[in-house]
Amino acid sequence: MNSPPRLRVYAVTWIALMALLVATFVLAHFRLGAWNPAVALAIAAAKAVLVALFFMHLRRSSALVVLFAVVAFFALAILFGLSGTDYATRAIHPTPWVAPDRY
Repeated sequence: MNSPPRLRVYAVTWIALMALLVATFVLAHFRLGAWNPAVALAIAAAKAVLVALFFMHLRRSSALVVLFAVVAFFALAILFGLSGTDYATRAIHPTPWVAPDRY
């Protein structure tokens, strides 16, 4: 059986997560235009990978557990993608209780 990771691994992972948290906070104060969501999602993906590899122990798991984690990730990505396409293709209609702009 694999030996448990040392405290140093958890400490370094926690420091990396805190650094990515600071990067997210700093990013929120910069105007990058269309790049802002892309960079924020990249930082979030890096945080998710760190949590999955070290805190969920996927790095030391069997191939079957890793396979199920990857399949679950892709299923979640498909759901997010379908929700995003639905949101992107909706038309914006004014609410019925707001008077239309006539000026």
